[in-house]
Amino acid sequence: MATKREKIAVARIFADLIKADRIVDIGEMEYWEEICSKYGINREIHLEAKHLSFSDALTVICNSDDHSLKPELLADCRRMTVSDGFCAHSEALIISAITFLLDKENNVATEVYSIPRSNFNIDMATMVYVESDYDKETNEAIISNYRAIFRELQIAGFHFIYLPQIIGHYKETEPTRFKQILSFLAPDLSEENINAAYSSLVNMTTDRFCEDILCNKCGIDNLRHTYPALLLKFGNSYVGDVEYANYLKIEVGNDILTFVQHFVDNFCKMLSSDLFIVKSSEERDNQFHFFGFYKQLLEIFIVRKNIRSKVEINLHDQQIRFPGIDRWLNEVNRRERALYTLLLCQGKEGLNFKKPIPSQLDRYERRMKKYQKRFEVIYQMMGGERTAPDLSKTNNRSPMLTHLNGCLKKLPGLYNPQDYVISQGEKGHYFVHLPSDYVQITPMLSDLPEPLLDSELYKRVMSIK
Repeated sequence: MATKREKIAVARIFADLIKADRIVDIGEMEYWEEICSKYGINREIHLEAKHLSFSDALTVICNSDDHSLKPELLADCRRMTVSDGFCAHSEALIISAITFLLDKENNVATEVYSIPRSNFNIDMATMVYVESDYDKETNEAIISNYRAIFRELQIAGFHFIYLPQIIGHYKETEPTRFKQILSFLAPDLSEENINAAYSSLVNMTTDRFCEDILCNKCGIDNLRHTYPALLLKFGNSYVGDVEYANYLKIEVGNDILTFVQHFVDNFCKMLSSDLFIVKSSEERDNQFHFFGFYKQLLEIFIVRKNIRSKVEINLHDQQIRFPGIDRWLNEVNRRERALYTLLLCQGKEGLNFKKPIPSQLDRYERRMKKYQKRFEVIYQMMGGERTAPDLSKTNNRSPMLTHLNGCLKKLPGLYNPQDYVISQGEKGHYFVHLPSDYVQITPMLSDLPEPLLDSELYKRVMSIK
């Protein structure tokens, strides 16, 4: 007997499946009555299902203690798609996602995400390659087989997005001409900001896109440490009054072409017709798309309400500035500025103040001493006294971290504000997501900012072991 939560999940899954082709058929309604009877779905359950996302519904089923629920539900979903005598492309998309999650024969790592459609929205059946760290073998496999992968997916009605291919197309365009296009799309941008947008755009990488857009902006934190994968948009649905987009993540490796061929073969077997719409759009010489994924990518850099600002730490003025939005980090004191600078220097490693088990206390003490020495160096370079606050003490660091985040959140107009605030990871460490190449240091005796990793401050601080 399914639990109430499982019944709600079942109702959510079938509701999305019935609405997938935007046609409610009499045959589907008859089958829906059977499903309600089988799983004990009443009006109350149906109403509660409206407030559960599709990904949460699948998670409930995957975590069920009833081992018969997954295979039975999968079989019922497959029967539902042909209850009206026809399996549409949109229905096959949802069935693919359900099958990857519920079929015990599936040996591919997969996950489903549901996010507000306004956060990130691409066309249905778009498949985007994602990775949190550059994977040489998989990228080389895609580059070697790009045309074959693109065509295989295209014949099944999918559109394959490989970001380096798009950025490469932009880079091959004469810079002046491409900047003219950016200026046309955003006539309110100054020449300086057009140049900045162009530079940021042509330097965008897949891992940066994954972290900046999908993780920080869209809140898909599961992609922050993802292996190479294909992210497939397979549906839209309302959760309450908010429209959500549903995505399937499928991990891939250097055998990506073989996987795609296998995926396409299985997908096409589900379709009731040999005729369906094939996405033929592809950027070519002297052509630049401005819709779907392409539009969203360009607007990240040219819409002024989304500013990707650098952080400039000015040692002469002992201040922290955000030049992209022409703002200073106000209302913070010297020790808070020094702490934020230390976090930027630490990068993804961050600062871990969590106490370990007694047998590892020596390691913890060494780590605290290292943090303290690094903090003191920055504090003194910013004009502070030799004795800096002790970071190992919670009553010293917690108020600083809280106040820093409060001031950072007040900064207007930042794209991806989550990049700039101080986050806490699963293991308890504090860190700032912002990549190091967005951080600059202006030395005491110079007006010219230099990259963080090339700065004397960084080298001096990080040499302390």
